Amino acid sequence: MQSQVAKNAETYVIELLKAGLTPNHGYHDLKHTLSVRDASQELGRRYLLGDEDLELLELAGLFHDTGFTKVYVGHEEVSQEIATAFLQKEQVPAERIAQVNRLIEVTTVGVEPELLLEKIIKDADFNTNGATYDEKSAALRKELEVFNDQHFTEEGWLKNGLEFWESHRFYTGEAQALYGEAKRKTLKALKKAYEKISPNIEDLDFAISKSKSAQMMFKTTLRNQIDLTNIADNKANIMLSINSLLITIGIPMLGSNLKEHPNLVYPAVVLLLTCILSIVFATLATRPVKMLGHTDLTTIDKGRSNLFFFGNFFKMSREDYMKGLMLVMQTEENIDMSIVNDLYFLGRTLGNKYHRLRITYQIFMFGMVLTVATFGMLYLTGNY
Repeated sequence: MQSQVAKNAETYVIELLKAGLTPNHGYHDLKHTLSVRDASQELGRRYLLGDEDLELLELAGLFHDTGFTKVYVGHEEVSQEIATAFLQKEQVPAERIAQVNRLIEVTTVGVEPELLLEKIIKDADFNTNGATYDEKSAALRKELEVFNDQHFTEEGWLKNGLEFWESHRFYTGEAQALYGEAKRKTLKALKKAYEKISPNIEDLDFAISKSKSAQMMFKTTLRNQIDLTNIADNKANIMLSINSLLITIGIPMLGSNLKEHPNLVYPAVVLLLTCILSIVFATLATRPVKMLGHTDLTTIDKGRSNLFFFGNFFKMSREDYMKGLMLVMQTEENIDMSIVNDLYFLGRTLGNKYHRLRITYQIFMFGMVLTVATFGMLYLTGNY
């Protein structure tokens, strides 16, 4: 039977949430609060709890999300403050107020419950009563976008939900009995939806070895990437040569005139910094990628390695390399994945190379413009 304190708390919380929550609080709304309260009472009765324990659960369920009326992140702490202020007015003993606050704290994501009441309120917070999962999911997604500035792609949101429910567990057997089946159906639906958007790479059929068109496409792409790599290296070498000459010839020439024209130190410093930074990034662009030199043979049949690239086997023994190569050659799928891996990692290396090369040219361009501008300023002001 509901106590007078619980009745007063229910009236107070309903009025507070109606006045303090916005239409964008579609998940943490009054319906959610009442469903958590009702679920905690149902679970408590299944464990034959006494009236005092049921009252603690009811009060915690009612107040656990009241903090959303003031803040979004860290609402649990504010909820405890609201609960404390109300219960003190109701002349509830400090010990029981502390128990209510502990139950509210347990509803925080990442806090592990220890006592039975804590496990019950934790499970009640994830009850599957009321709206469907899709409705709750859409409401929570909107909340996070509006109040927490978190924006998800469809794939990202599905992955987020899948990871959460795979790691989630009910702490009481009664909650598992009541909500476990709904959770299993939700997980199954999430996995199915996620696989449609982001299929497992191991399930894809590239069929490179079966298609002449695919082979021609991969050969052309691979040849183009190798040509682009050579072009990038040539561009980097040009920058290395030009900047090295400037440091070797230009800087000493400027330095020899510093005694007569001390203001030349400004363009000299700009030119020197430009050359050094250009050399650094040009060197990074041509620097070989880090290579382990060995491959775990257990990853080969999963299509996660490429033994046709020397960087993956130069530290392996001949026997291990032969074993790995035989594994690759066993199936057409392994050969296809080796080709794909080779193309992918070459593309990543090429992308990093051109990114650093672009920075090199930008530094050189702006540095030379700034050097000339500095010379011009000195000439116009008569300080040259």
